[in-house]
Amino acid sequence: MNKILQNLFLIILVSLTLSGCGSDSNKKYEGFMMPESVAEGPDGSIYVSEIGERDIDKDGKISKINRDGTIETVASGLYDPKGIVFHNDKLYVTDRDVVIEVDLDGTWQVYAGTMLFPKVPVFFNDIDVSSNGTLYVSDTGDFKESGFIFAVKPSGEIDLLFEGNDLIKAPNGVLVLEDSKLLIVDWAGDLLEGDLKSQEIKKLGEGFEGGDGLAIKKDTIYISSWTKGTIYSFKNGKTKVIADGFEAAADIALVHDNKVLVVPDMKAGSVTFIGI
Repeated sequence: MNKILQNLFLIILVSLTLSGCGSDSNKKYEGFMMPESVAEGPDGSIYVSEIGERDIDKDGKISKINRDGTIETVASGLYDPKGIVFHNDKLYVTDRDVVIEVDLDGTWQVYAGTMLFPKVPVFFNDIDVSSNGTLYVSDTGDFKESGFIFAVKPSGEIDLLFEGNDLIKAPNGVLVLEDSKLLIVDWAGDLLEGDLKSQEIKKLGEGFEGGDGLAIKKDTIYISSWTKGTIYSFKNGKTKVIADGFEAAADIALVHDNKVLVVPDMKAGSVTFIGI
């Protein structure tokens, strides 16, 4: 009788563990060429931007990891694709100095060209989108103090945000919060929150040198450091390391009902799924 109860307990425990982590948690997919960003598609597949060789035109591409674990190319012929985000079944991609729109069938076109921006683009990096379709694009500049953040509206109008604010140095990761605020992680290591209405910025935390990607689950913010190969959690002003050992942890994303954190490692050429 005790053995039966023991086995029943183990079955329940395993079931709870699997339901909490998701079937894809704690898996690694390899063979990518400088994977930079990830996003969950409408069908639950994970889309990956691959830079290829830096500064080589037409070798960049968008791939996807299907739910069955197979990997396929979605769009090719890009320059150096970086940040990606979905909106209304279209994938928006920062590619060097333009923003590209990719259809699910892999066809793509330039959505916002270089000459449309109020400042000359230097190094487009991350991208996120609000519910009304406004795209927020970071330009990390020279990775020191010449960066910008742009808002690309569905009308085609492009605004420069937080102009002249000294806290904006080399912004990388951006994440829209309730269409009214913008989380920003700066390459210099600061975690910032910008008010999209007042254009004011406040500093939430620091110590995230080489800050790259952002994700949020309830009141916990997840931050990746490209230079340290580390993933942090930040909650109520306190920072914890939740994963490390990556060669270059790039632009992260929470997927599958926010149960799995996906980490592209640019230098290792891998994409890792971590149960949260």
